Amino acid sequence: MPSGVVAADGAVPTAPRKVSPFNPANAVTASRFLTLPPFLWAVDNGYHQWATLIIIVCGLFDKLDGLVAKVFDCRGQFGELFDAIADGICYGFALIVVAAYGWAPWLPVAAIIFLGAANTIMRFGYSWRAKRPMNYKSYAMERLVGYTAYLIGFATGGMEVTYFYWAFVPLMTVTLIYDTKRMLVDPIPAPRAA
Repeated sequence: MPSGVVAADGAVPTAPRKVSPFNPANAVTASRFLTLPPFLWAVDNGYHQWATLIIIVCGLFDKLDGLVAKVFDCRGQFGELFDAIADGICYGFALIVVAAYGWAPWLPVAAIIFLGAANTIMRFGYSWRAKRPMNYKSYAMERLVGYTAYLIGFATGGMEVTYFYWAFVPLMTVTLIYDTKRMLVDPIPAPRAA
């Protein structure tokens, strides 16, 4: 609506607030990348407990960035996308490392990486359909991303690795099939007001 125009419900529309990509929440998200070299070092040297601790720290940073965004009121579309990209890079890297060192079976890891890449491509398709950068919100996929951190922890701790990795593949497949319809077919919601 043009400036000074009042909507039918009496509300005065406001322009969406611009949030700089250089903010505390995105700094916390970026700090997750600092856990990758120590994780590789721990796995390379056979330090299972250190590797587990490092992936826990990476997961804690993932939770902390949302809290920081809320506290500093710096939530934005870039931050949402950056968080999803950081999840893919950090957890994808860790999955590849544990598989490369024989701590996890290759075949389910390859399936998980493939499904994650397919999810990423569909998220780009969703953004393209929306004609704006946005992160597709999926409750189930968010839980599976968290479960991926557990998968890495199962591998570093040697806990029923084959069972948990193979059990994860059908869960991710079903979720991806469901989310595909929502991302590529269903209507795109209107942008939210800041």
